[in-house]
Amino acid sequence: MTMTFKSAALAATLAMLSATAANAAGMNFDIQNSSDYIITGFYTGENGEWSSNWMNFKLKGGETAQMAFNYDGPCDIEFYVTWEAEDGSNIDGDVTTIDICDANTIYFDGAEASYD
Repeated sequence: MTMTFKSAALAATLAMLSATAANAAGMNFDIQNSSDYIITGFYTGENGEWSSNWMNFKLKGGETAQMAFNYDGPCDIEFYVTWEAEDGSNIDGDVTTIDICDANTIYFDGAEASYD
């Protein structure tokens, strides 16, 4: 199942990241949940400040979602995901840094995130 998510709030959040030498615009990438967990959130941040949740949906194991936004900032971004616990609460994943300019798909296997 593929879902599409476009958000003006995401663009505003990411626009707050300070610009560096490498910048991007019109970013599109997929997130793929390769785990048995349900992903409930995707957050980006810089200097300890975190965005609101990009996702207004849950991403079950085996599902992929398309993410699209306009972004004019550094290519290296920090992010983390949240997972749904058995009791319905959320568990924060580890903070990961990726080059969003090179990311076509971000993969979550339940232990770590990777991208290509």
